[in-house]
Amino acid sequence: MELKDKIIVITGAASGIGKAMAVRFAAEGAKKVVCVDLNKEGAQAVADEIGGVAFGVNVGVEQEIADMIDAVENDIGPIDLFCSNAGILIAGGMEVPNEDWQRIWDINVMAHIWAARHLVPRMTER
Repeated sequence: MELKDKIIVITGAASGIGKAMAVRFAAEGAKKVVCVDLNKEGAQAVADEIGGVAFGVNVGVEQEIADMIDAVENDIGPIDLFCSNAGILIAGGMEVPNEDWQRIWDINVMAHIWAARHLVPRMTER
């Protein structure tokens, strides 16, 4: 995909792979890179480094994803590429509490579905 002049959203952008994607996409000439992370300060630091925009979002909450997509599309422009990169790991096995398993499920699985639910119809319409 040609990244030049594209609006790109990256979740989990405060560090690791998300940060690396943000830096690379900005270097490729993206129109705007939107750095999204639960760690808003970290996302802001990456956004400041690359001339992007930061959002503090808990991707484990559908409404926060929907609100962020609305804000980006209304204030910045139509999203061309959405990198649903945020993820968590909680060490352990069967002894891990149900609340932690639910967080893992919501962030590592449902966040992708929620993003698609709120973004794909817009992209299809375009």
